[in-house]
Amino acid sequence: MAKQLYNWGKVKAGDIISFRYKSKGDSAKLTTLLVLNQRLRFKKKNGQTNFHLVGLKLEESGTIPIIKNKPVLVQLLETVGTIEVVDKDNELYRLQIDGVGTQGVNRRTYDTLRRKLKQFSVYRTYDYEKARQSPVFLEPISIPKELLRALDED
Repeated sequence: MAKQLYNWGKVKAGDIISFRYKSKGDSAKLTTLLVLNQRLRFKKKNGQTNFHLVGLKLEESGTIPIIKNKPVLVQLLETVGTIEVVDKDNELYRLQIDGVGTQGVNRRTYDTLRRKLKQFSVYRTYDYEKARQSPVFLEPISIPKELLRALDED
């Protein structure tokens, strides 16, 4: 299981990435994220526009999973899209999500996820410019062996 250095310009919806993000009054923590929208335009109340990185937080500090039950994690991932193997040896995966546009996933995907998102509280937004200050990596995640066998057969 090894991370793979990636480029912020290549990040797209469905990628599982990790990066360090410093929130207010906190040290920079390593965050693993399933990307839903890589650069979502956001208009502030004062009229300024900036961009957000939107996704589902899978791990914190690189090793602590948010959803500890692997079958539940796989079920959540399969609700979003189809799991694809990027690099089998390094356990790198991504999701193939239907209906992804230039801004990321469509409204229908959020509607199907709404109940799961409330249950697990994994939906996160990050300031894109602050996130870009850190290197980005494709992050390995551990999934059940039965699913790995099924992916190998495809």
